[in-house]
Amino acid sequence: MAEHHPASDNKHKSPVNSGAPYSGNGRSSTAVTERSGSTGAGGGGLSGGLSQPAGWQSLLSFTILFLAWLAGFSSRLFAVIRFESIIHEFDPWFNYRSTHYLSTNGFYEFLNWFDERAWYPLGRIVGGTVYPGLMATAGLIHYVLNLLHITVHIRDVCVFLAPVFSGLTSISTFLLTRELWNRGAGLLAACFIAIVPGYISRSVAGSFDNEGIAIFALQFTFYLWQRQIYTSICSLCSILC
Repeated sequence: MAEHHPASDNKHKSPVNSGAPYSGNGRSSTAVTERSGSTGAGGGGLSGGLSQPAGWQSLLSFTILFLAWLAGFSSRLFAVIRFESIIHEFDPWFNYRSTHYLSTNGFYEFLNWFDERAWYPLGRIVGGTVYPGLMATAGLIHYVLNLLHITVHIRDVCVFLAPVFSGLTSISTFLLTRELWNRGAGLLAACFIAIVPGYISRSVAGSFDNEGIAIFALQFTFYLWQRQIYTSICSLCSILC
């Protein structure tokens, strides 16, 4: 008696009946298409990066920040354009004298300098009665420029220090506002602080006073403090803050 064994249908199914079509060499054409598509997406280079929305956002943000820096710098040059590169007002002139003494005699001599022409007839111990950050910043910039063989007088560094730092204030304001809200709000805040009249009046070219770099220092310190709170990598931010 012969037993009847039903044949399995799987042995007689053709590969053509499967869901994925096959190419002539036996590989799935869908897989080949996906592999070629992924290769084309990864090798786009610069044009591929700009075709992405994030690339255009970064380029647009850089352009707006550069224009904000340029607007903040150029809007503070009217005193130099109308007259010349000079220091004006009383406190900026004393700060310039102190910076000139620091760049000529060194920081140690500056801390022990007794200025007999200030607070006349009593005189003034300059090192113990001033905030040396403004003088030290201008002196450091002058020293670095001389190291790079860029000959510039210390007076010109003092005249243009506030307009340059006003542009940096726009960038630090963008970083802080982006951290607190979003990128669009940061760009708007950077444009506003670059041309706000109250800040322009205290940071024009020739107004060599503490407000020229203090606003930037405050904004950047707030940004570092914010980064320190909301990020896990905070050692560098805490040191700089």
